[in-house]
Amino acid sequence: MKRQKTSAHQKETVRGVVVPKEWDNSFQVTELLIACKDEREIRVENLDKFPILFSLSQKEARITGTILKDDGDESIIVEHIDVIEKTTLS
Repeated sequence: MKRQKTSAHQKETVRGVVVPKEWDNSFQVTELLIACKDEREIRVENLDKFPILFSLSQKEARITGTILKDDGDESIIVEHIDVIEKTTLS
């Protein structure tokens, strides 16, 4: 049963690393988080619309969407993703 979101929604762009949150019995990732530098963890709500996020595990990205808050927990309905490419200095 899905929990009801209790707070107002706001559109935001967050920057963080895509990390697995949940796995199924076959060890396939079923849920992802965006782990931000300020220790903020935001669960991705609509992975079915953005399956590319599964391939971005452990990569940094800017993700724009609607943030939902429920008793201190945050989740995002993703609208846009920008992968942040790391450059190395020679």
